[in-house]
Amino acid sequence: MMRNKDLKAVLQNCGWPVSGIKSTLIERINSQLYQSRLTVLRCSKIGGLQQSKKQPKEHRILSLDLGIKNLAFCLLKISREQLTTDSKPNPEILAWKRFSLLDTSNGTVLDKQPEFQQNISFTEIDFSAHSLAPIATSLARQLVAVHKPTMIAIEKQRYRTMGSAAVQEWTLRVNTLEAMIHTALRMLLEEGVWKQGSTCSICPQRMTRFWLDRNNLSRKSRSGKASKLLKINLVRTLLQNEQTVTYDEKNDSVTEAVSLFTETGGRSKPDTNEKIDDLADCLLQGVGLIEWEKNRQILLEEWGDAKK
Repeated sequence: MMRNKDLKAVLQNCGWPVSGIKSTLIERINSQLYQSRLTVLRCSKIGGLQQSKKQPKEHRILSLDLGIKNLAFCLLKISREQLTTDSKPNPEILAWKRFSLLDTSNGTVLDKQPEFQQNISFTEIDFSAHSLAPIATSLARQLVAVHKPTMIAIEKQRYRTMGSAAVQEWTLRVNTLEAMIHTALRMLLEEGVWKQGSTCSICPQRMTRFWLDRNNLSRKSRSGKASKLLKINLVRTLLQNEQTVTYDEKNDSVTEAVSLFTETGGRSKPDTNEKIDDLADCLLQGVGLIEWEKNRQILLEEWGDAKK
């Protein structure tokens, strides 16, 4: 019989909530165990979405660290075989970039000319819902058309910062943008523009806790700037270990981002850390999602055998 501590460790390793009494934890494992975040959906003939009969042999996971002035994304490729066999996941970074959403109207921030292009003027943007709508739809269309993801993982935005009772205006803007991007991607799926894919919302606190616990880092180092520096150093470690992540050195988009982590050597300068913080978050989110799925597959075998 597993203890509460063990059940919570199982839940955390799969990226599921860890709160609740023992019976709740067991019920949560049983309900989430057979649901893959990477399951691909497509539009159905009667409207809405349905699970694709043929799931892709290769996953293209686009991890999005959301912001208006500071947005970062990382596109990872991994075969289904690596997730369903005993092999260790070894995703390849296909694209990795940080930019301002206010620059997306010309299509250059995503490295290729998008199939769908909108001419948007941001000179006097007021960040109202009306102003953010074309930004969200333009970004959604570009991400799908250029990178052809099978999964888009979007960082869930918080409503308050550091436990403050006040909700800041900039936070509301990003929350509005988050909802719009989810809506735009859903519409692209339902209309068949995005042939097949899916989206998921990732809790950043849950992802951070997963990485820091996995590397046995103390609780004192988990807040604010200390946590950011730790995650940046974790990414440096991932990039140095070719068995964890790989990338093509001829891919200028990726090597430019990699160089920000490798050229600084020992301690990073504060301004450099500001530039790569979002890049670190989106890579860890994408790789973490893959690790969660791998752990779910392992648990599916072990939990299933234990119940027989």
